[in-house]
Amino acid sequence: MLSTRKPVFSALRAMAIVAAAALVTACAPQMGALSGAGVAVDVNQPVRVALLVPLGSGDMGRENIARSIVNGAELAKASLTNATIDLAVYPTAGTTDGGAAAAQQAVAEGAKIIIGPLFSTATNGAQPVADAAGLTILSMSNNTAVAGGNVYILGNTFENTADRLVRYGQSRGLNRYGVVYPNGLEGETARNAVAQAVGARGATLVASAGYNLSQAGIQSAAPSIAASMRGNGAQAIILTDGPTGGLGFIAEGLRDGGVDPVSSLFLGMQRWNSSAEAMALPALQGGVFAAADPGLVAGFEGRYQNAYGSPPHELASLGFDGVAAVGAMIANARASGGSPFSQASIAQPAGFAGASGPFRFNTNGTNQRTLAILEVRDGGAVVIERAAGGFGGVGN
Repeated sequence: MLSTRKPVFSALRAMAIVAAAALVTACAPQMGALSGAGVAVDVNQPVRVALLVPLGSGDMGRENIARSIVNGAELAKASLTNATIDLAVYPTAGTTDGGAAAAQQAVAEGAKIIIGPLFSTATNGAQPVADAAGLTILSMSNNTAVAGGNVYILGNTFENTADRLVRYGQSRGLNRYGVVYPNGLEGETARNAVAQAVGARGATLVASAGYNLSQAGIQSAAPSIAASMRGNGAQAIILTDGPTGGLGFIAEGLRDGGVDPVSSLFLGMQRWNSSAEAMALPALQGGVFAAADPGLVAGFEGRYQNAYGSPPHELASLGFDGVAAVGAMIANARASGGSPFSQASIAQPAGFAGASGPFRFNTNGTNQRTLAILEVRDGGAVVIERAAGGFGGVGN
């Protein structure tokens, strides 16, 4: 039987609202004025950098996220060496029109690069304005649909996480995968990322099933999903849902439906250890999930706490990463010449040192982040495969 634990489905999680907004369907941006050489920048003077955040929406959740991102960016700015930036914050309210207006003001005030916006809706508004001015956008979205042209994305993508999980599974001899996801844009985007990763790695996707994100929806769907996973011989089942959504309910439903933890390993697309309740569930014991290196995350959180007297929102690291990357590009240009924001500089193979580990931009505007694999044991999460310290051989 499914647990009668009180569900947390009311608004389908505060973070899911953020994620869903970041995943709003978008057309791929078109290359306009931007060239591979990048905009001209005097790196011996303070470089104007625009930070576009979802301030001004009137939504307290978004306001808190925005302030945390700004704080993260300021933390990175304070630690820069061999680079000086003039960081200016512009509100977008998280909307398309807000993104366009913020970008217009940033261009008018001399910005040389834009970090943000957070949501793909606002990124869509900012993109053509920045493109016409020859500026690059380092969007904090995790939506690969907005990547390309003058837009590079900072958010950890479903594609990156899915590939990490499949690589881990294959190292364990697991080549037959199932994917289980909540119906809707976020879940279906994650499902597609899993299908892509499984195919790219030469494994086989043997079963794919969705459920309506409610306790009743999961209760109704779980028996048939479990039968499909068993009948198709899924050695590993990737669960795309998170702890504040339906993760616990669907995991229990599949185990109650006869999905054996010995023959079918659960793999998680989200940070299961964000919930102590999820960590304690018998259905998740022995399962694994991909996440940023816990030691690095704790280090960043400690620095933030010391600076601001409160813990960061988990998206604060995106503000830190954007400014850290821009600072590194400027420092490199001061040492070797050229525009700091050329395509070669942005998509440098070595990448950048982020708040939670190394990351790099791909030439198509997507990114790659190093992730650890953690196993649920006795109500806690144990790192069983550390995140790579760099990109030598990662992804091969």
